[in-house]
Amino acid sequence: MTIKQIVLSSILFLASSSVFASFSAFKVNDIKVNGLQRIELGTFFTYLPIQVGETLDEARLPRVIRSLSESGSFQYIKVSRDGNTLVIDVEERPIISDIIIEGNKELKTEDLLNGMRGAGFAKGEVYQAAALEAIASEIRNQYFSHGKYGVEVKTRAVNMSRNRVQVRMDVDEGEPAAIKEINIVGNKVYSDEELLDQFELTTGGMFSFFTSDNQYAKEKLSGDIEKLRNYYLDRGYLKFQVVSTQVAISPDNKGMFITMNVDEGEKFTVKEIKFSGELIYTEEQLRSLVPLRAGDTYSGAAISFSEERISEWLGFKGYAFANVLSVPELDEENLEVSLIIFVDPKQKTYVRRVTFSGNESTNDHVLRREVRLMESEALSTQLVERSKTRMERLPYIENVSVETPKVEGTSDQVDVEFKVKERSAGTISGGLGYGSFYGLSLQASVSHENFLGSGNRVAFSLNNSKAVKNYNFNFTDPYFTLDGVSLGYNLSYRETDYSELRINRSSQKSTGLGATLGIPLSEVSRFNIGSTYLSNQLNSFPRDSNGGRSQPIIDLFEGFGLDPFVDTSLDFQILEMQTSWIRNTLNRGVFPDNGSLNRVSLEASVPNSDLEYYKLSYNFTNYWGFTRGWSIKTAFNLSFGDGYGDGVNENLPYFENFYGGTSDSLRGFENNTVGPREIIRSPTTSTIIGPDGNSYPVILPSENDRLQLTRFSSGGNASATGSLELIFPTPFAEDNRSVRTSFFVDAGNVWNTKFDVNRYQGMPVTIQGTNQVISMPDFGDPSRYRVSAGFAIQWLSPMGPISISLGRPIKEQAFDEFETLQFNIGRTF
Repeated sequence: MTIKQIVLSSILFLASSSVFASFSAFKVNDIKVNGLQRIELGTFFTYLPIQVGETLDEARLPRVIRSLSESGSFQYIKVSRDGNTLVIDVEERPIISDIIIEGNKELKTEDLLNGMRGAGFAKGEVYQAAALEAIASEIRNQYFSHGKYGVEVKTRAVNMSRNRVQVRMDVDEGEPAAIKEINIVGNKVYSDEELLDQFELTTGGMFSFFTSDNQYAKEKLSGDIEKLRNYYLDRGYLKFQVVSTQVAISPDNKGMFITMNVDEGEKFTVKEIKFSGELIYTEEQLRSLVPLRAGDTYSGAAISFSEERISEWLGFKGYAFANVLSVPELDEENLEVSLIIFVDPKQKTYVRRVTFSGNESTNDHVLRREVRLMESEALSTQLVERSKTRMERLPYIENVSVETPKVEGTSDQVDVEFKVKERSAGTISGGLGYGSFYGLSLQASVSHENFLGSGNRVAFSLNNSKAVKNYNFNFTDPYFTLDGVSLGYNLSYRETDYSELRINRSSQKSTGLGATLGIPLSEVSRFNIGSTYLSNQLNSFPRDSNGGRSQPIIDLFEGFGLDPFVDTSLDFQILEMQTSWIRNTLNRGVFPDNGSLNRVSLEASVPNSDLEYYKLSYNFTNYWGFTRGWSIKTAFNLSFGDGYGDGVNENLPYFENFYGGTSDSLRGFENNTVGPREIIRSPTTSTIIGPDGNSYPVILPSENDRLQLTRFSSGGNASATGSLELIFPTPFAEDNRSVRTSFFVDAGNVWNTKFDVNRYQGMPVTIQGTNQVISMPDFGDPSRYRVSAGFAIQWLSPMGPISISLGRPIKEQAFDEFETLQFNIGRTF
């Protein structure tokens, strides 16, 4: 019984004593209860310590009142007698109909309601004013721990019909107290600056408005104290301790002052390292897992690392619940420490069964084929973790948690239980758009990474604009064979009007049919090989009234023995082979934050195709997560292509060129403006007088041709781009798995290694649309690189992936075009 209930019972007892001052015992023939509204009569009698037929006297009366009051359901109780009938008048406490909290931002409403529910104060419970005040006080304390000492919590209960109340809480959080000073007293070996660099809490900086690192929080301070302790422990100071910590607040509740008193102690070195217990491995093998040697400075981090590595090795052999403990023995006189690493492998553990939950769309066998351990084999913690990682790499799985509970009644068996959270595997995107570059366009695509729960990928897309009509169908079975060989098919049709893209005055139709096999080489690498048959038709037409032709068109038609100023159509077929090697250690398939991806690919037309060429690319991406929600992404892409034959096959066909300035490389530059410019070549004509005295037009030799340089890129056969991104937690988002924000720096260039500026020596060049005469730039110079920087946000929205970037060029070249805002929807990133 609480103090409040004792006091209440005493008051009721005194009140009842006055009522029954001349009370005489009687046998209760009936009990009459008045005032019940919500509580059932049967429930009421369970509170009552007396029944019909029993005798009630002055000794039992206080127990009656006390029992009713202890139920907590009544705020008024009156006991009286009417003959041999016991009459009890009560007034029920009201029920909480709803709890409304407003003004809270730092603490979530859901968390506050859950805390109240744990204290018995929730919707449907009996309302008690004292409990409400206690909860309001606890909420204030919670805000105090977050550094908000100016918080005000106002409560009120609004009476409603049927003996109910609506509880309202108005929270005014106030401004958080900013940290003004952090002082460390007693440190001699390391300066304040060195130690404070380890802290999450600071006195503020340029980004404090975003990171809130200058706002006091009790949890952050505890974490910083632990970081300080580990900093010294990792450097050999085993006797280091934080003697005391004082936190003071300014009179206006806006400033915090933190003081830590420390005792550094002395530095210890390692004297020797011994092993004890049941080692399983040889002592030499275990010693190789310990980075410390005799004479080294003691390091707590190195010891923790050693314990984890030994536990992992034991787990790999089936000792999943091994206990590895390091016991330091100090020699304070010589400042040395002897390490004894105790190894207790415990009992070998076996897998009884592997189960999955949470997969509402995905079939069990799709997940099971990613699992790297089987029923009845020894449990390997490394294989469990590897299985978890492989499942998280699937594009339709958001995250995976795993538990290994022991089987009841056994001592050496566990179940491996994977709990998955799926993300939408299907993407439907489409829309209409208009831009000065592509004009009116229609885009639509349907793709599913987990078709009918089978893990197979099916995709269909169409893109229809004045420049491009593109239709694609793809199907991939990632487990065409049980050992993980994948098989994919693709069918495509594409019409491209290069004049609308402002590349050159031509159009192309291409139909393709292909297949690809993927062969796993290891857990993290695979080799792909495929082929595609392409049937192409290229049509050329004059750009202007002078009959000008783009230089790449001239070179291509002349290579096929055609006159580029007479012939306008060219048909050719290509059988292309593709091979690639991929090594993927990324921790997730979408929005990873650790690991790397390496890809080397080769595309080449087979010999005796109408065009003989090859394209070689290397792509590298690495993520380094250095703290929760923060990671650094580095990426590098290098591509090169060329012809491998004679004549028309000396160069890479212009429609296979690489282009720069797209939304995923060199952000901030407009599409198709980075790299070599299109050169329009027009023949010069003159007139001569014939023998008959008439005038006849003649075309002068090629060195008299007129050249125009347009503002758009014709692409190049070489490309190099790189990027550096700082990925940080997205404000107001719970995690980095559905939305991601980053700052980026992009750099790179596209150039033509076959470009010979001397070919145009002495020939006048004008810029299209002007009469300005310039010298031909050297588009074969790889040093004409560009750099841009900006901010990007990516979001897996319900209607498909959305990518937005704000970029600004830092280094550009002549004729570059800029595009600050770039937006994409329904594409993979």
